[in-house]
Amino acid sequence: MEKHEFQDYNFIQHELKLHDAAMESTSCGISISDARKPDMPLIYVNRAFCEMSGFLEEEVVGKNCRFLQGENRDQSARYIIREALDSGNHCQVLIKNYRKDGTFFWNDLIISPIRDKEGHLTHFVGVQNDVTDREEARREAAAKQIELEKTLETLKETQSMLIHSEKMNALGQMVAGVAHEINNPVAFVASNMHALKQMAEDLKGAYEQLNAAVDASGSEDLKAMARKLSQEADVDFISEDLDDLINSSSAGLKRVKGIVGSLRNFSRLDEADEKIASMKECIESTLEIAGSVVRNRLVIDCQLNDLSPIKCRPSELNQVFLNLIMNAAQAVKEDGRLEIKGSETTDALILTFTDNGLGMDAATQEKIFNPFFTTKQVGEGTGLGLSIAYKIITDGHNGKITVESKVGKGTSFTISLPKNA
Repeated sequence: MEKHEFQDYNFIQHELKLHDAAMESTSCGISISDARKPDMPLIYVNRAFCEMSGFLEEEVVGKNCRFLQGENRDQSARYIIREALDSGNHCQVLIKNYRKDGTFFWNDLIISPIRDKEGHLTHFVGVQNDVTDREEARREAAAKQIELEKTLETLKETQSMLIHSEKMNALGQMVAGVAHEINNPVAFVASNMHALKQMAEDLKGAYEQLNAAVDASGSEDLKAMARKLSQEADVDFISEDLDDLINSSSAGLKRVKGIVGSLRNFSRLDEADEKIASMKECIESTLEIAGSVVRNRLVIDCQLNDLSPIKCRPSELNQVFLNLIMNAAQAVKEDGRLEIKGSETTDALILTFTDNGLGMDAATQEKIFNPFFTTKQVGEGTGLGLSIAYKIITDGHNGKITVESKVGKGTSFTISLPKNA
């Protein structure tokens, strides 16, 4: 061997040793696989690779590196690696690998192709970094972020529901107060109407007796005067009309008393706790309250006879019924109908509210009970009505509320309330 050749050989040997020392001293795992052989077996792994994986060099050389994936073969990174190997391209992925003892580590893997002078693919080099601490911290932070976001949404929902509950409580107090204030003068007027009716009957009786006495023993001049006064005062008309006036006024007072009773039943401030109540009475009192809004929009068919009373919170259920009735009134355009039916099974009482309104598509039905979801225009609704109704039925009464709807055909809400909640 010539002297210069010997020097070149020594230089090459020195460079190779330097490269080997660099490969062994790095903290990154390094592997080389032969791309020319079937299944691309590993032909080299450095010390860091062995320390990272727990395998000895002789245990992995000759194998395809997929053994590091264990039984977890559904990772998306696996398909990215396969595409890079098939096309001879570079790739970088984060993949979950498994050590010899079965524990896992997150591997930040870089795979690069090696080509000869002619550009033919000969090998792949893989550089592995154990980023388990970083990745687990990131995942933990992401999980906490999701949990915080859920907590924030729950707090927003709870806050809105508390505000709504306070508003409903204030409304209930106001309604009860108005009902009480109306009830007193109505009772006073009703009592006076009863006395007026009795007095009118007495007055009519006295007038008839007076006429009879004049006719029986009065002079012709007295009889003529009596007839003239009677005609001028139109006594006969007043006598006939007075009964109608008193009867219609009494009927009006009875109607007012019924409305006052419905107001008091709807507010039910003394019924925040559970009690035995009739759903027929609850719905009828709610319809009375909603009457002014729905009267010109809906024809209501109520079929609620012979329903067993159940243990419930009537004031809360009244909110649910009012919401469903108002929604039906807003969903119809013309010739609106709302059918309210009641039935019962051995264990539950079933109520259905079915309208012939605009209906909803499947996507809307999936979100209809979500807080703040609304199909109404801005300013027309908060999106809380049905979500609160859902919570009142499910959480407050251990019941169920479901919806079925077809666009252009109408909507049906079904409420199931257990008899022994």
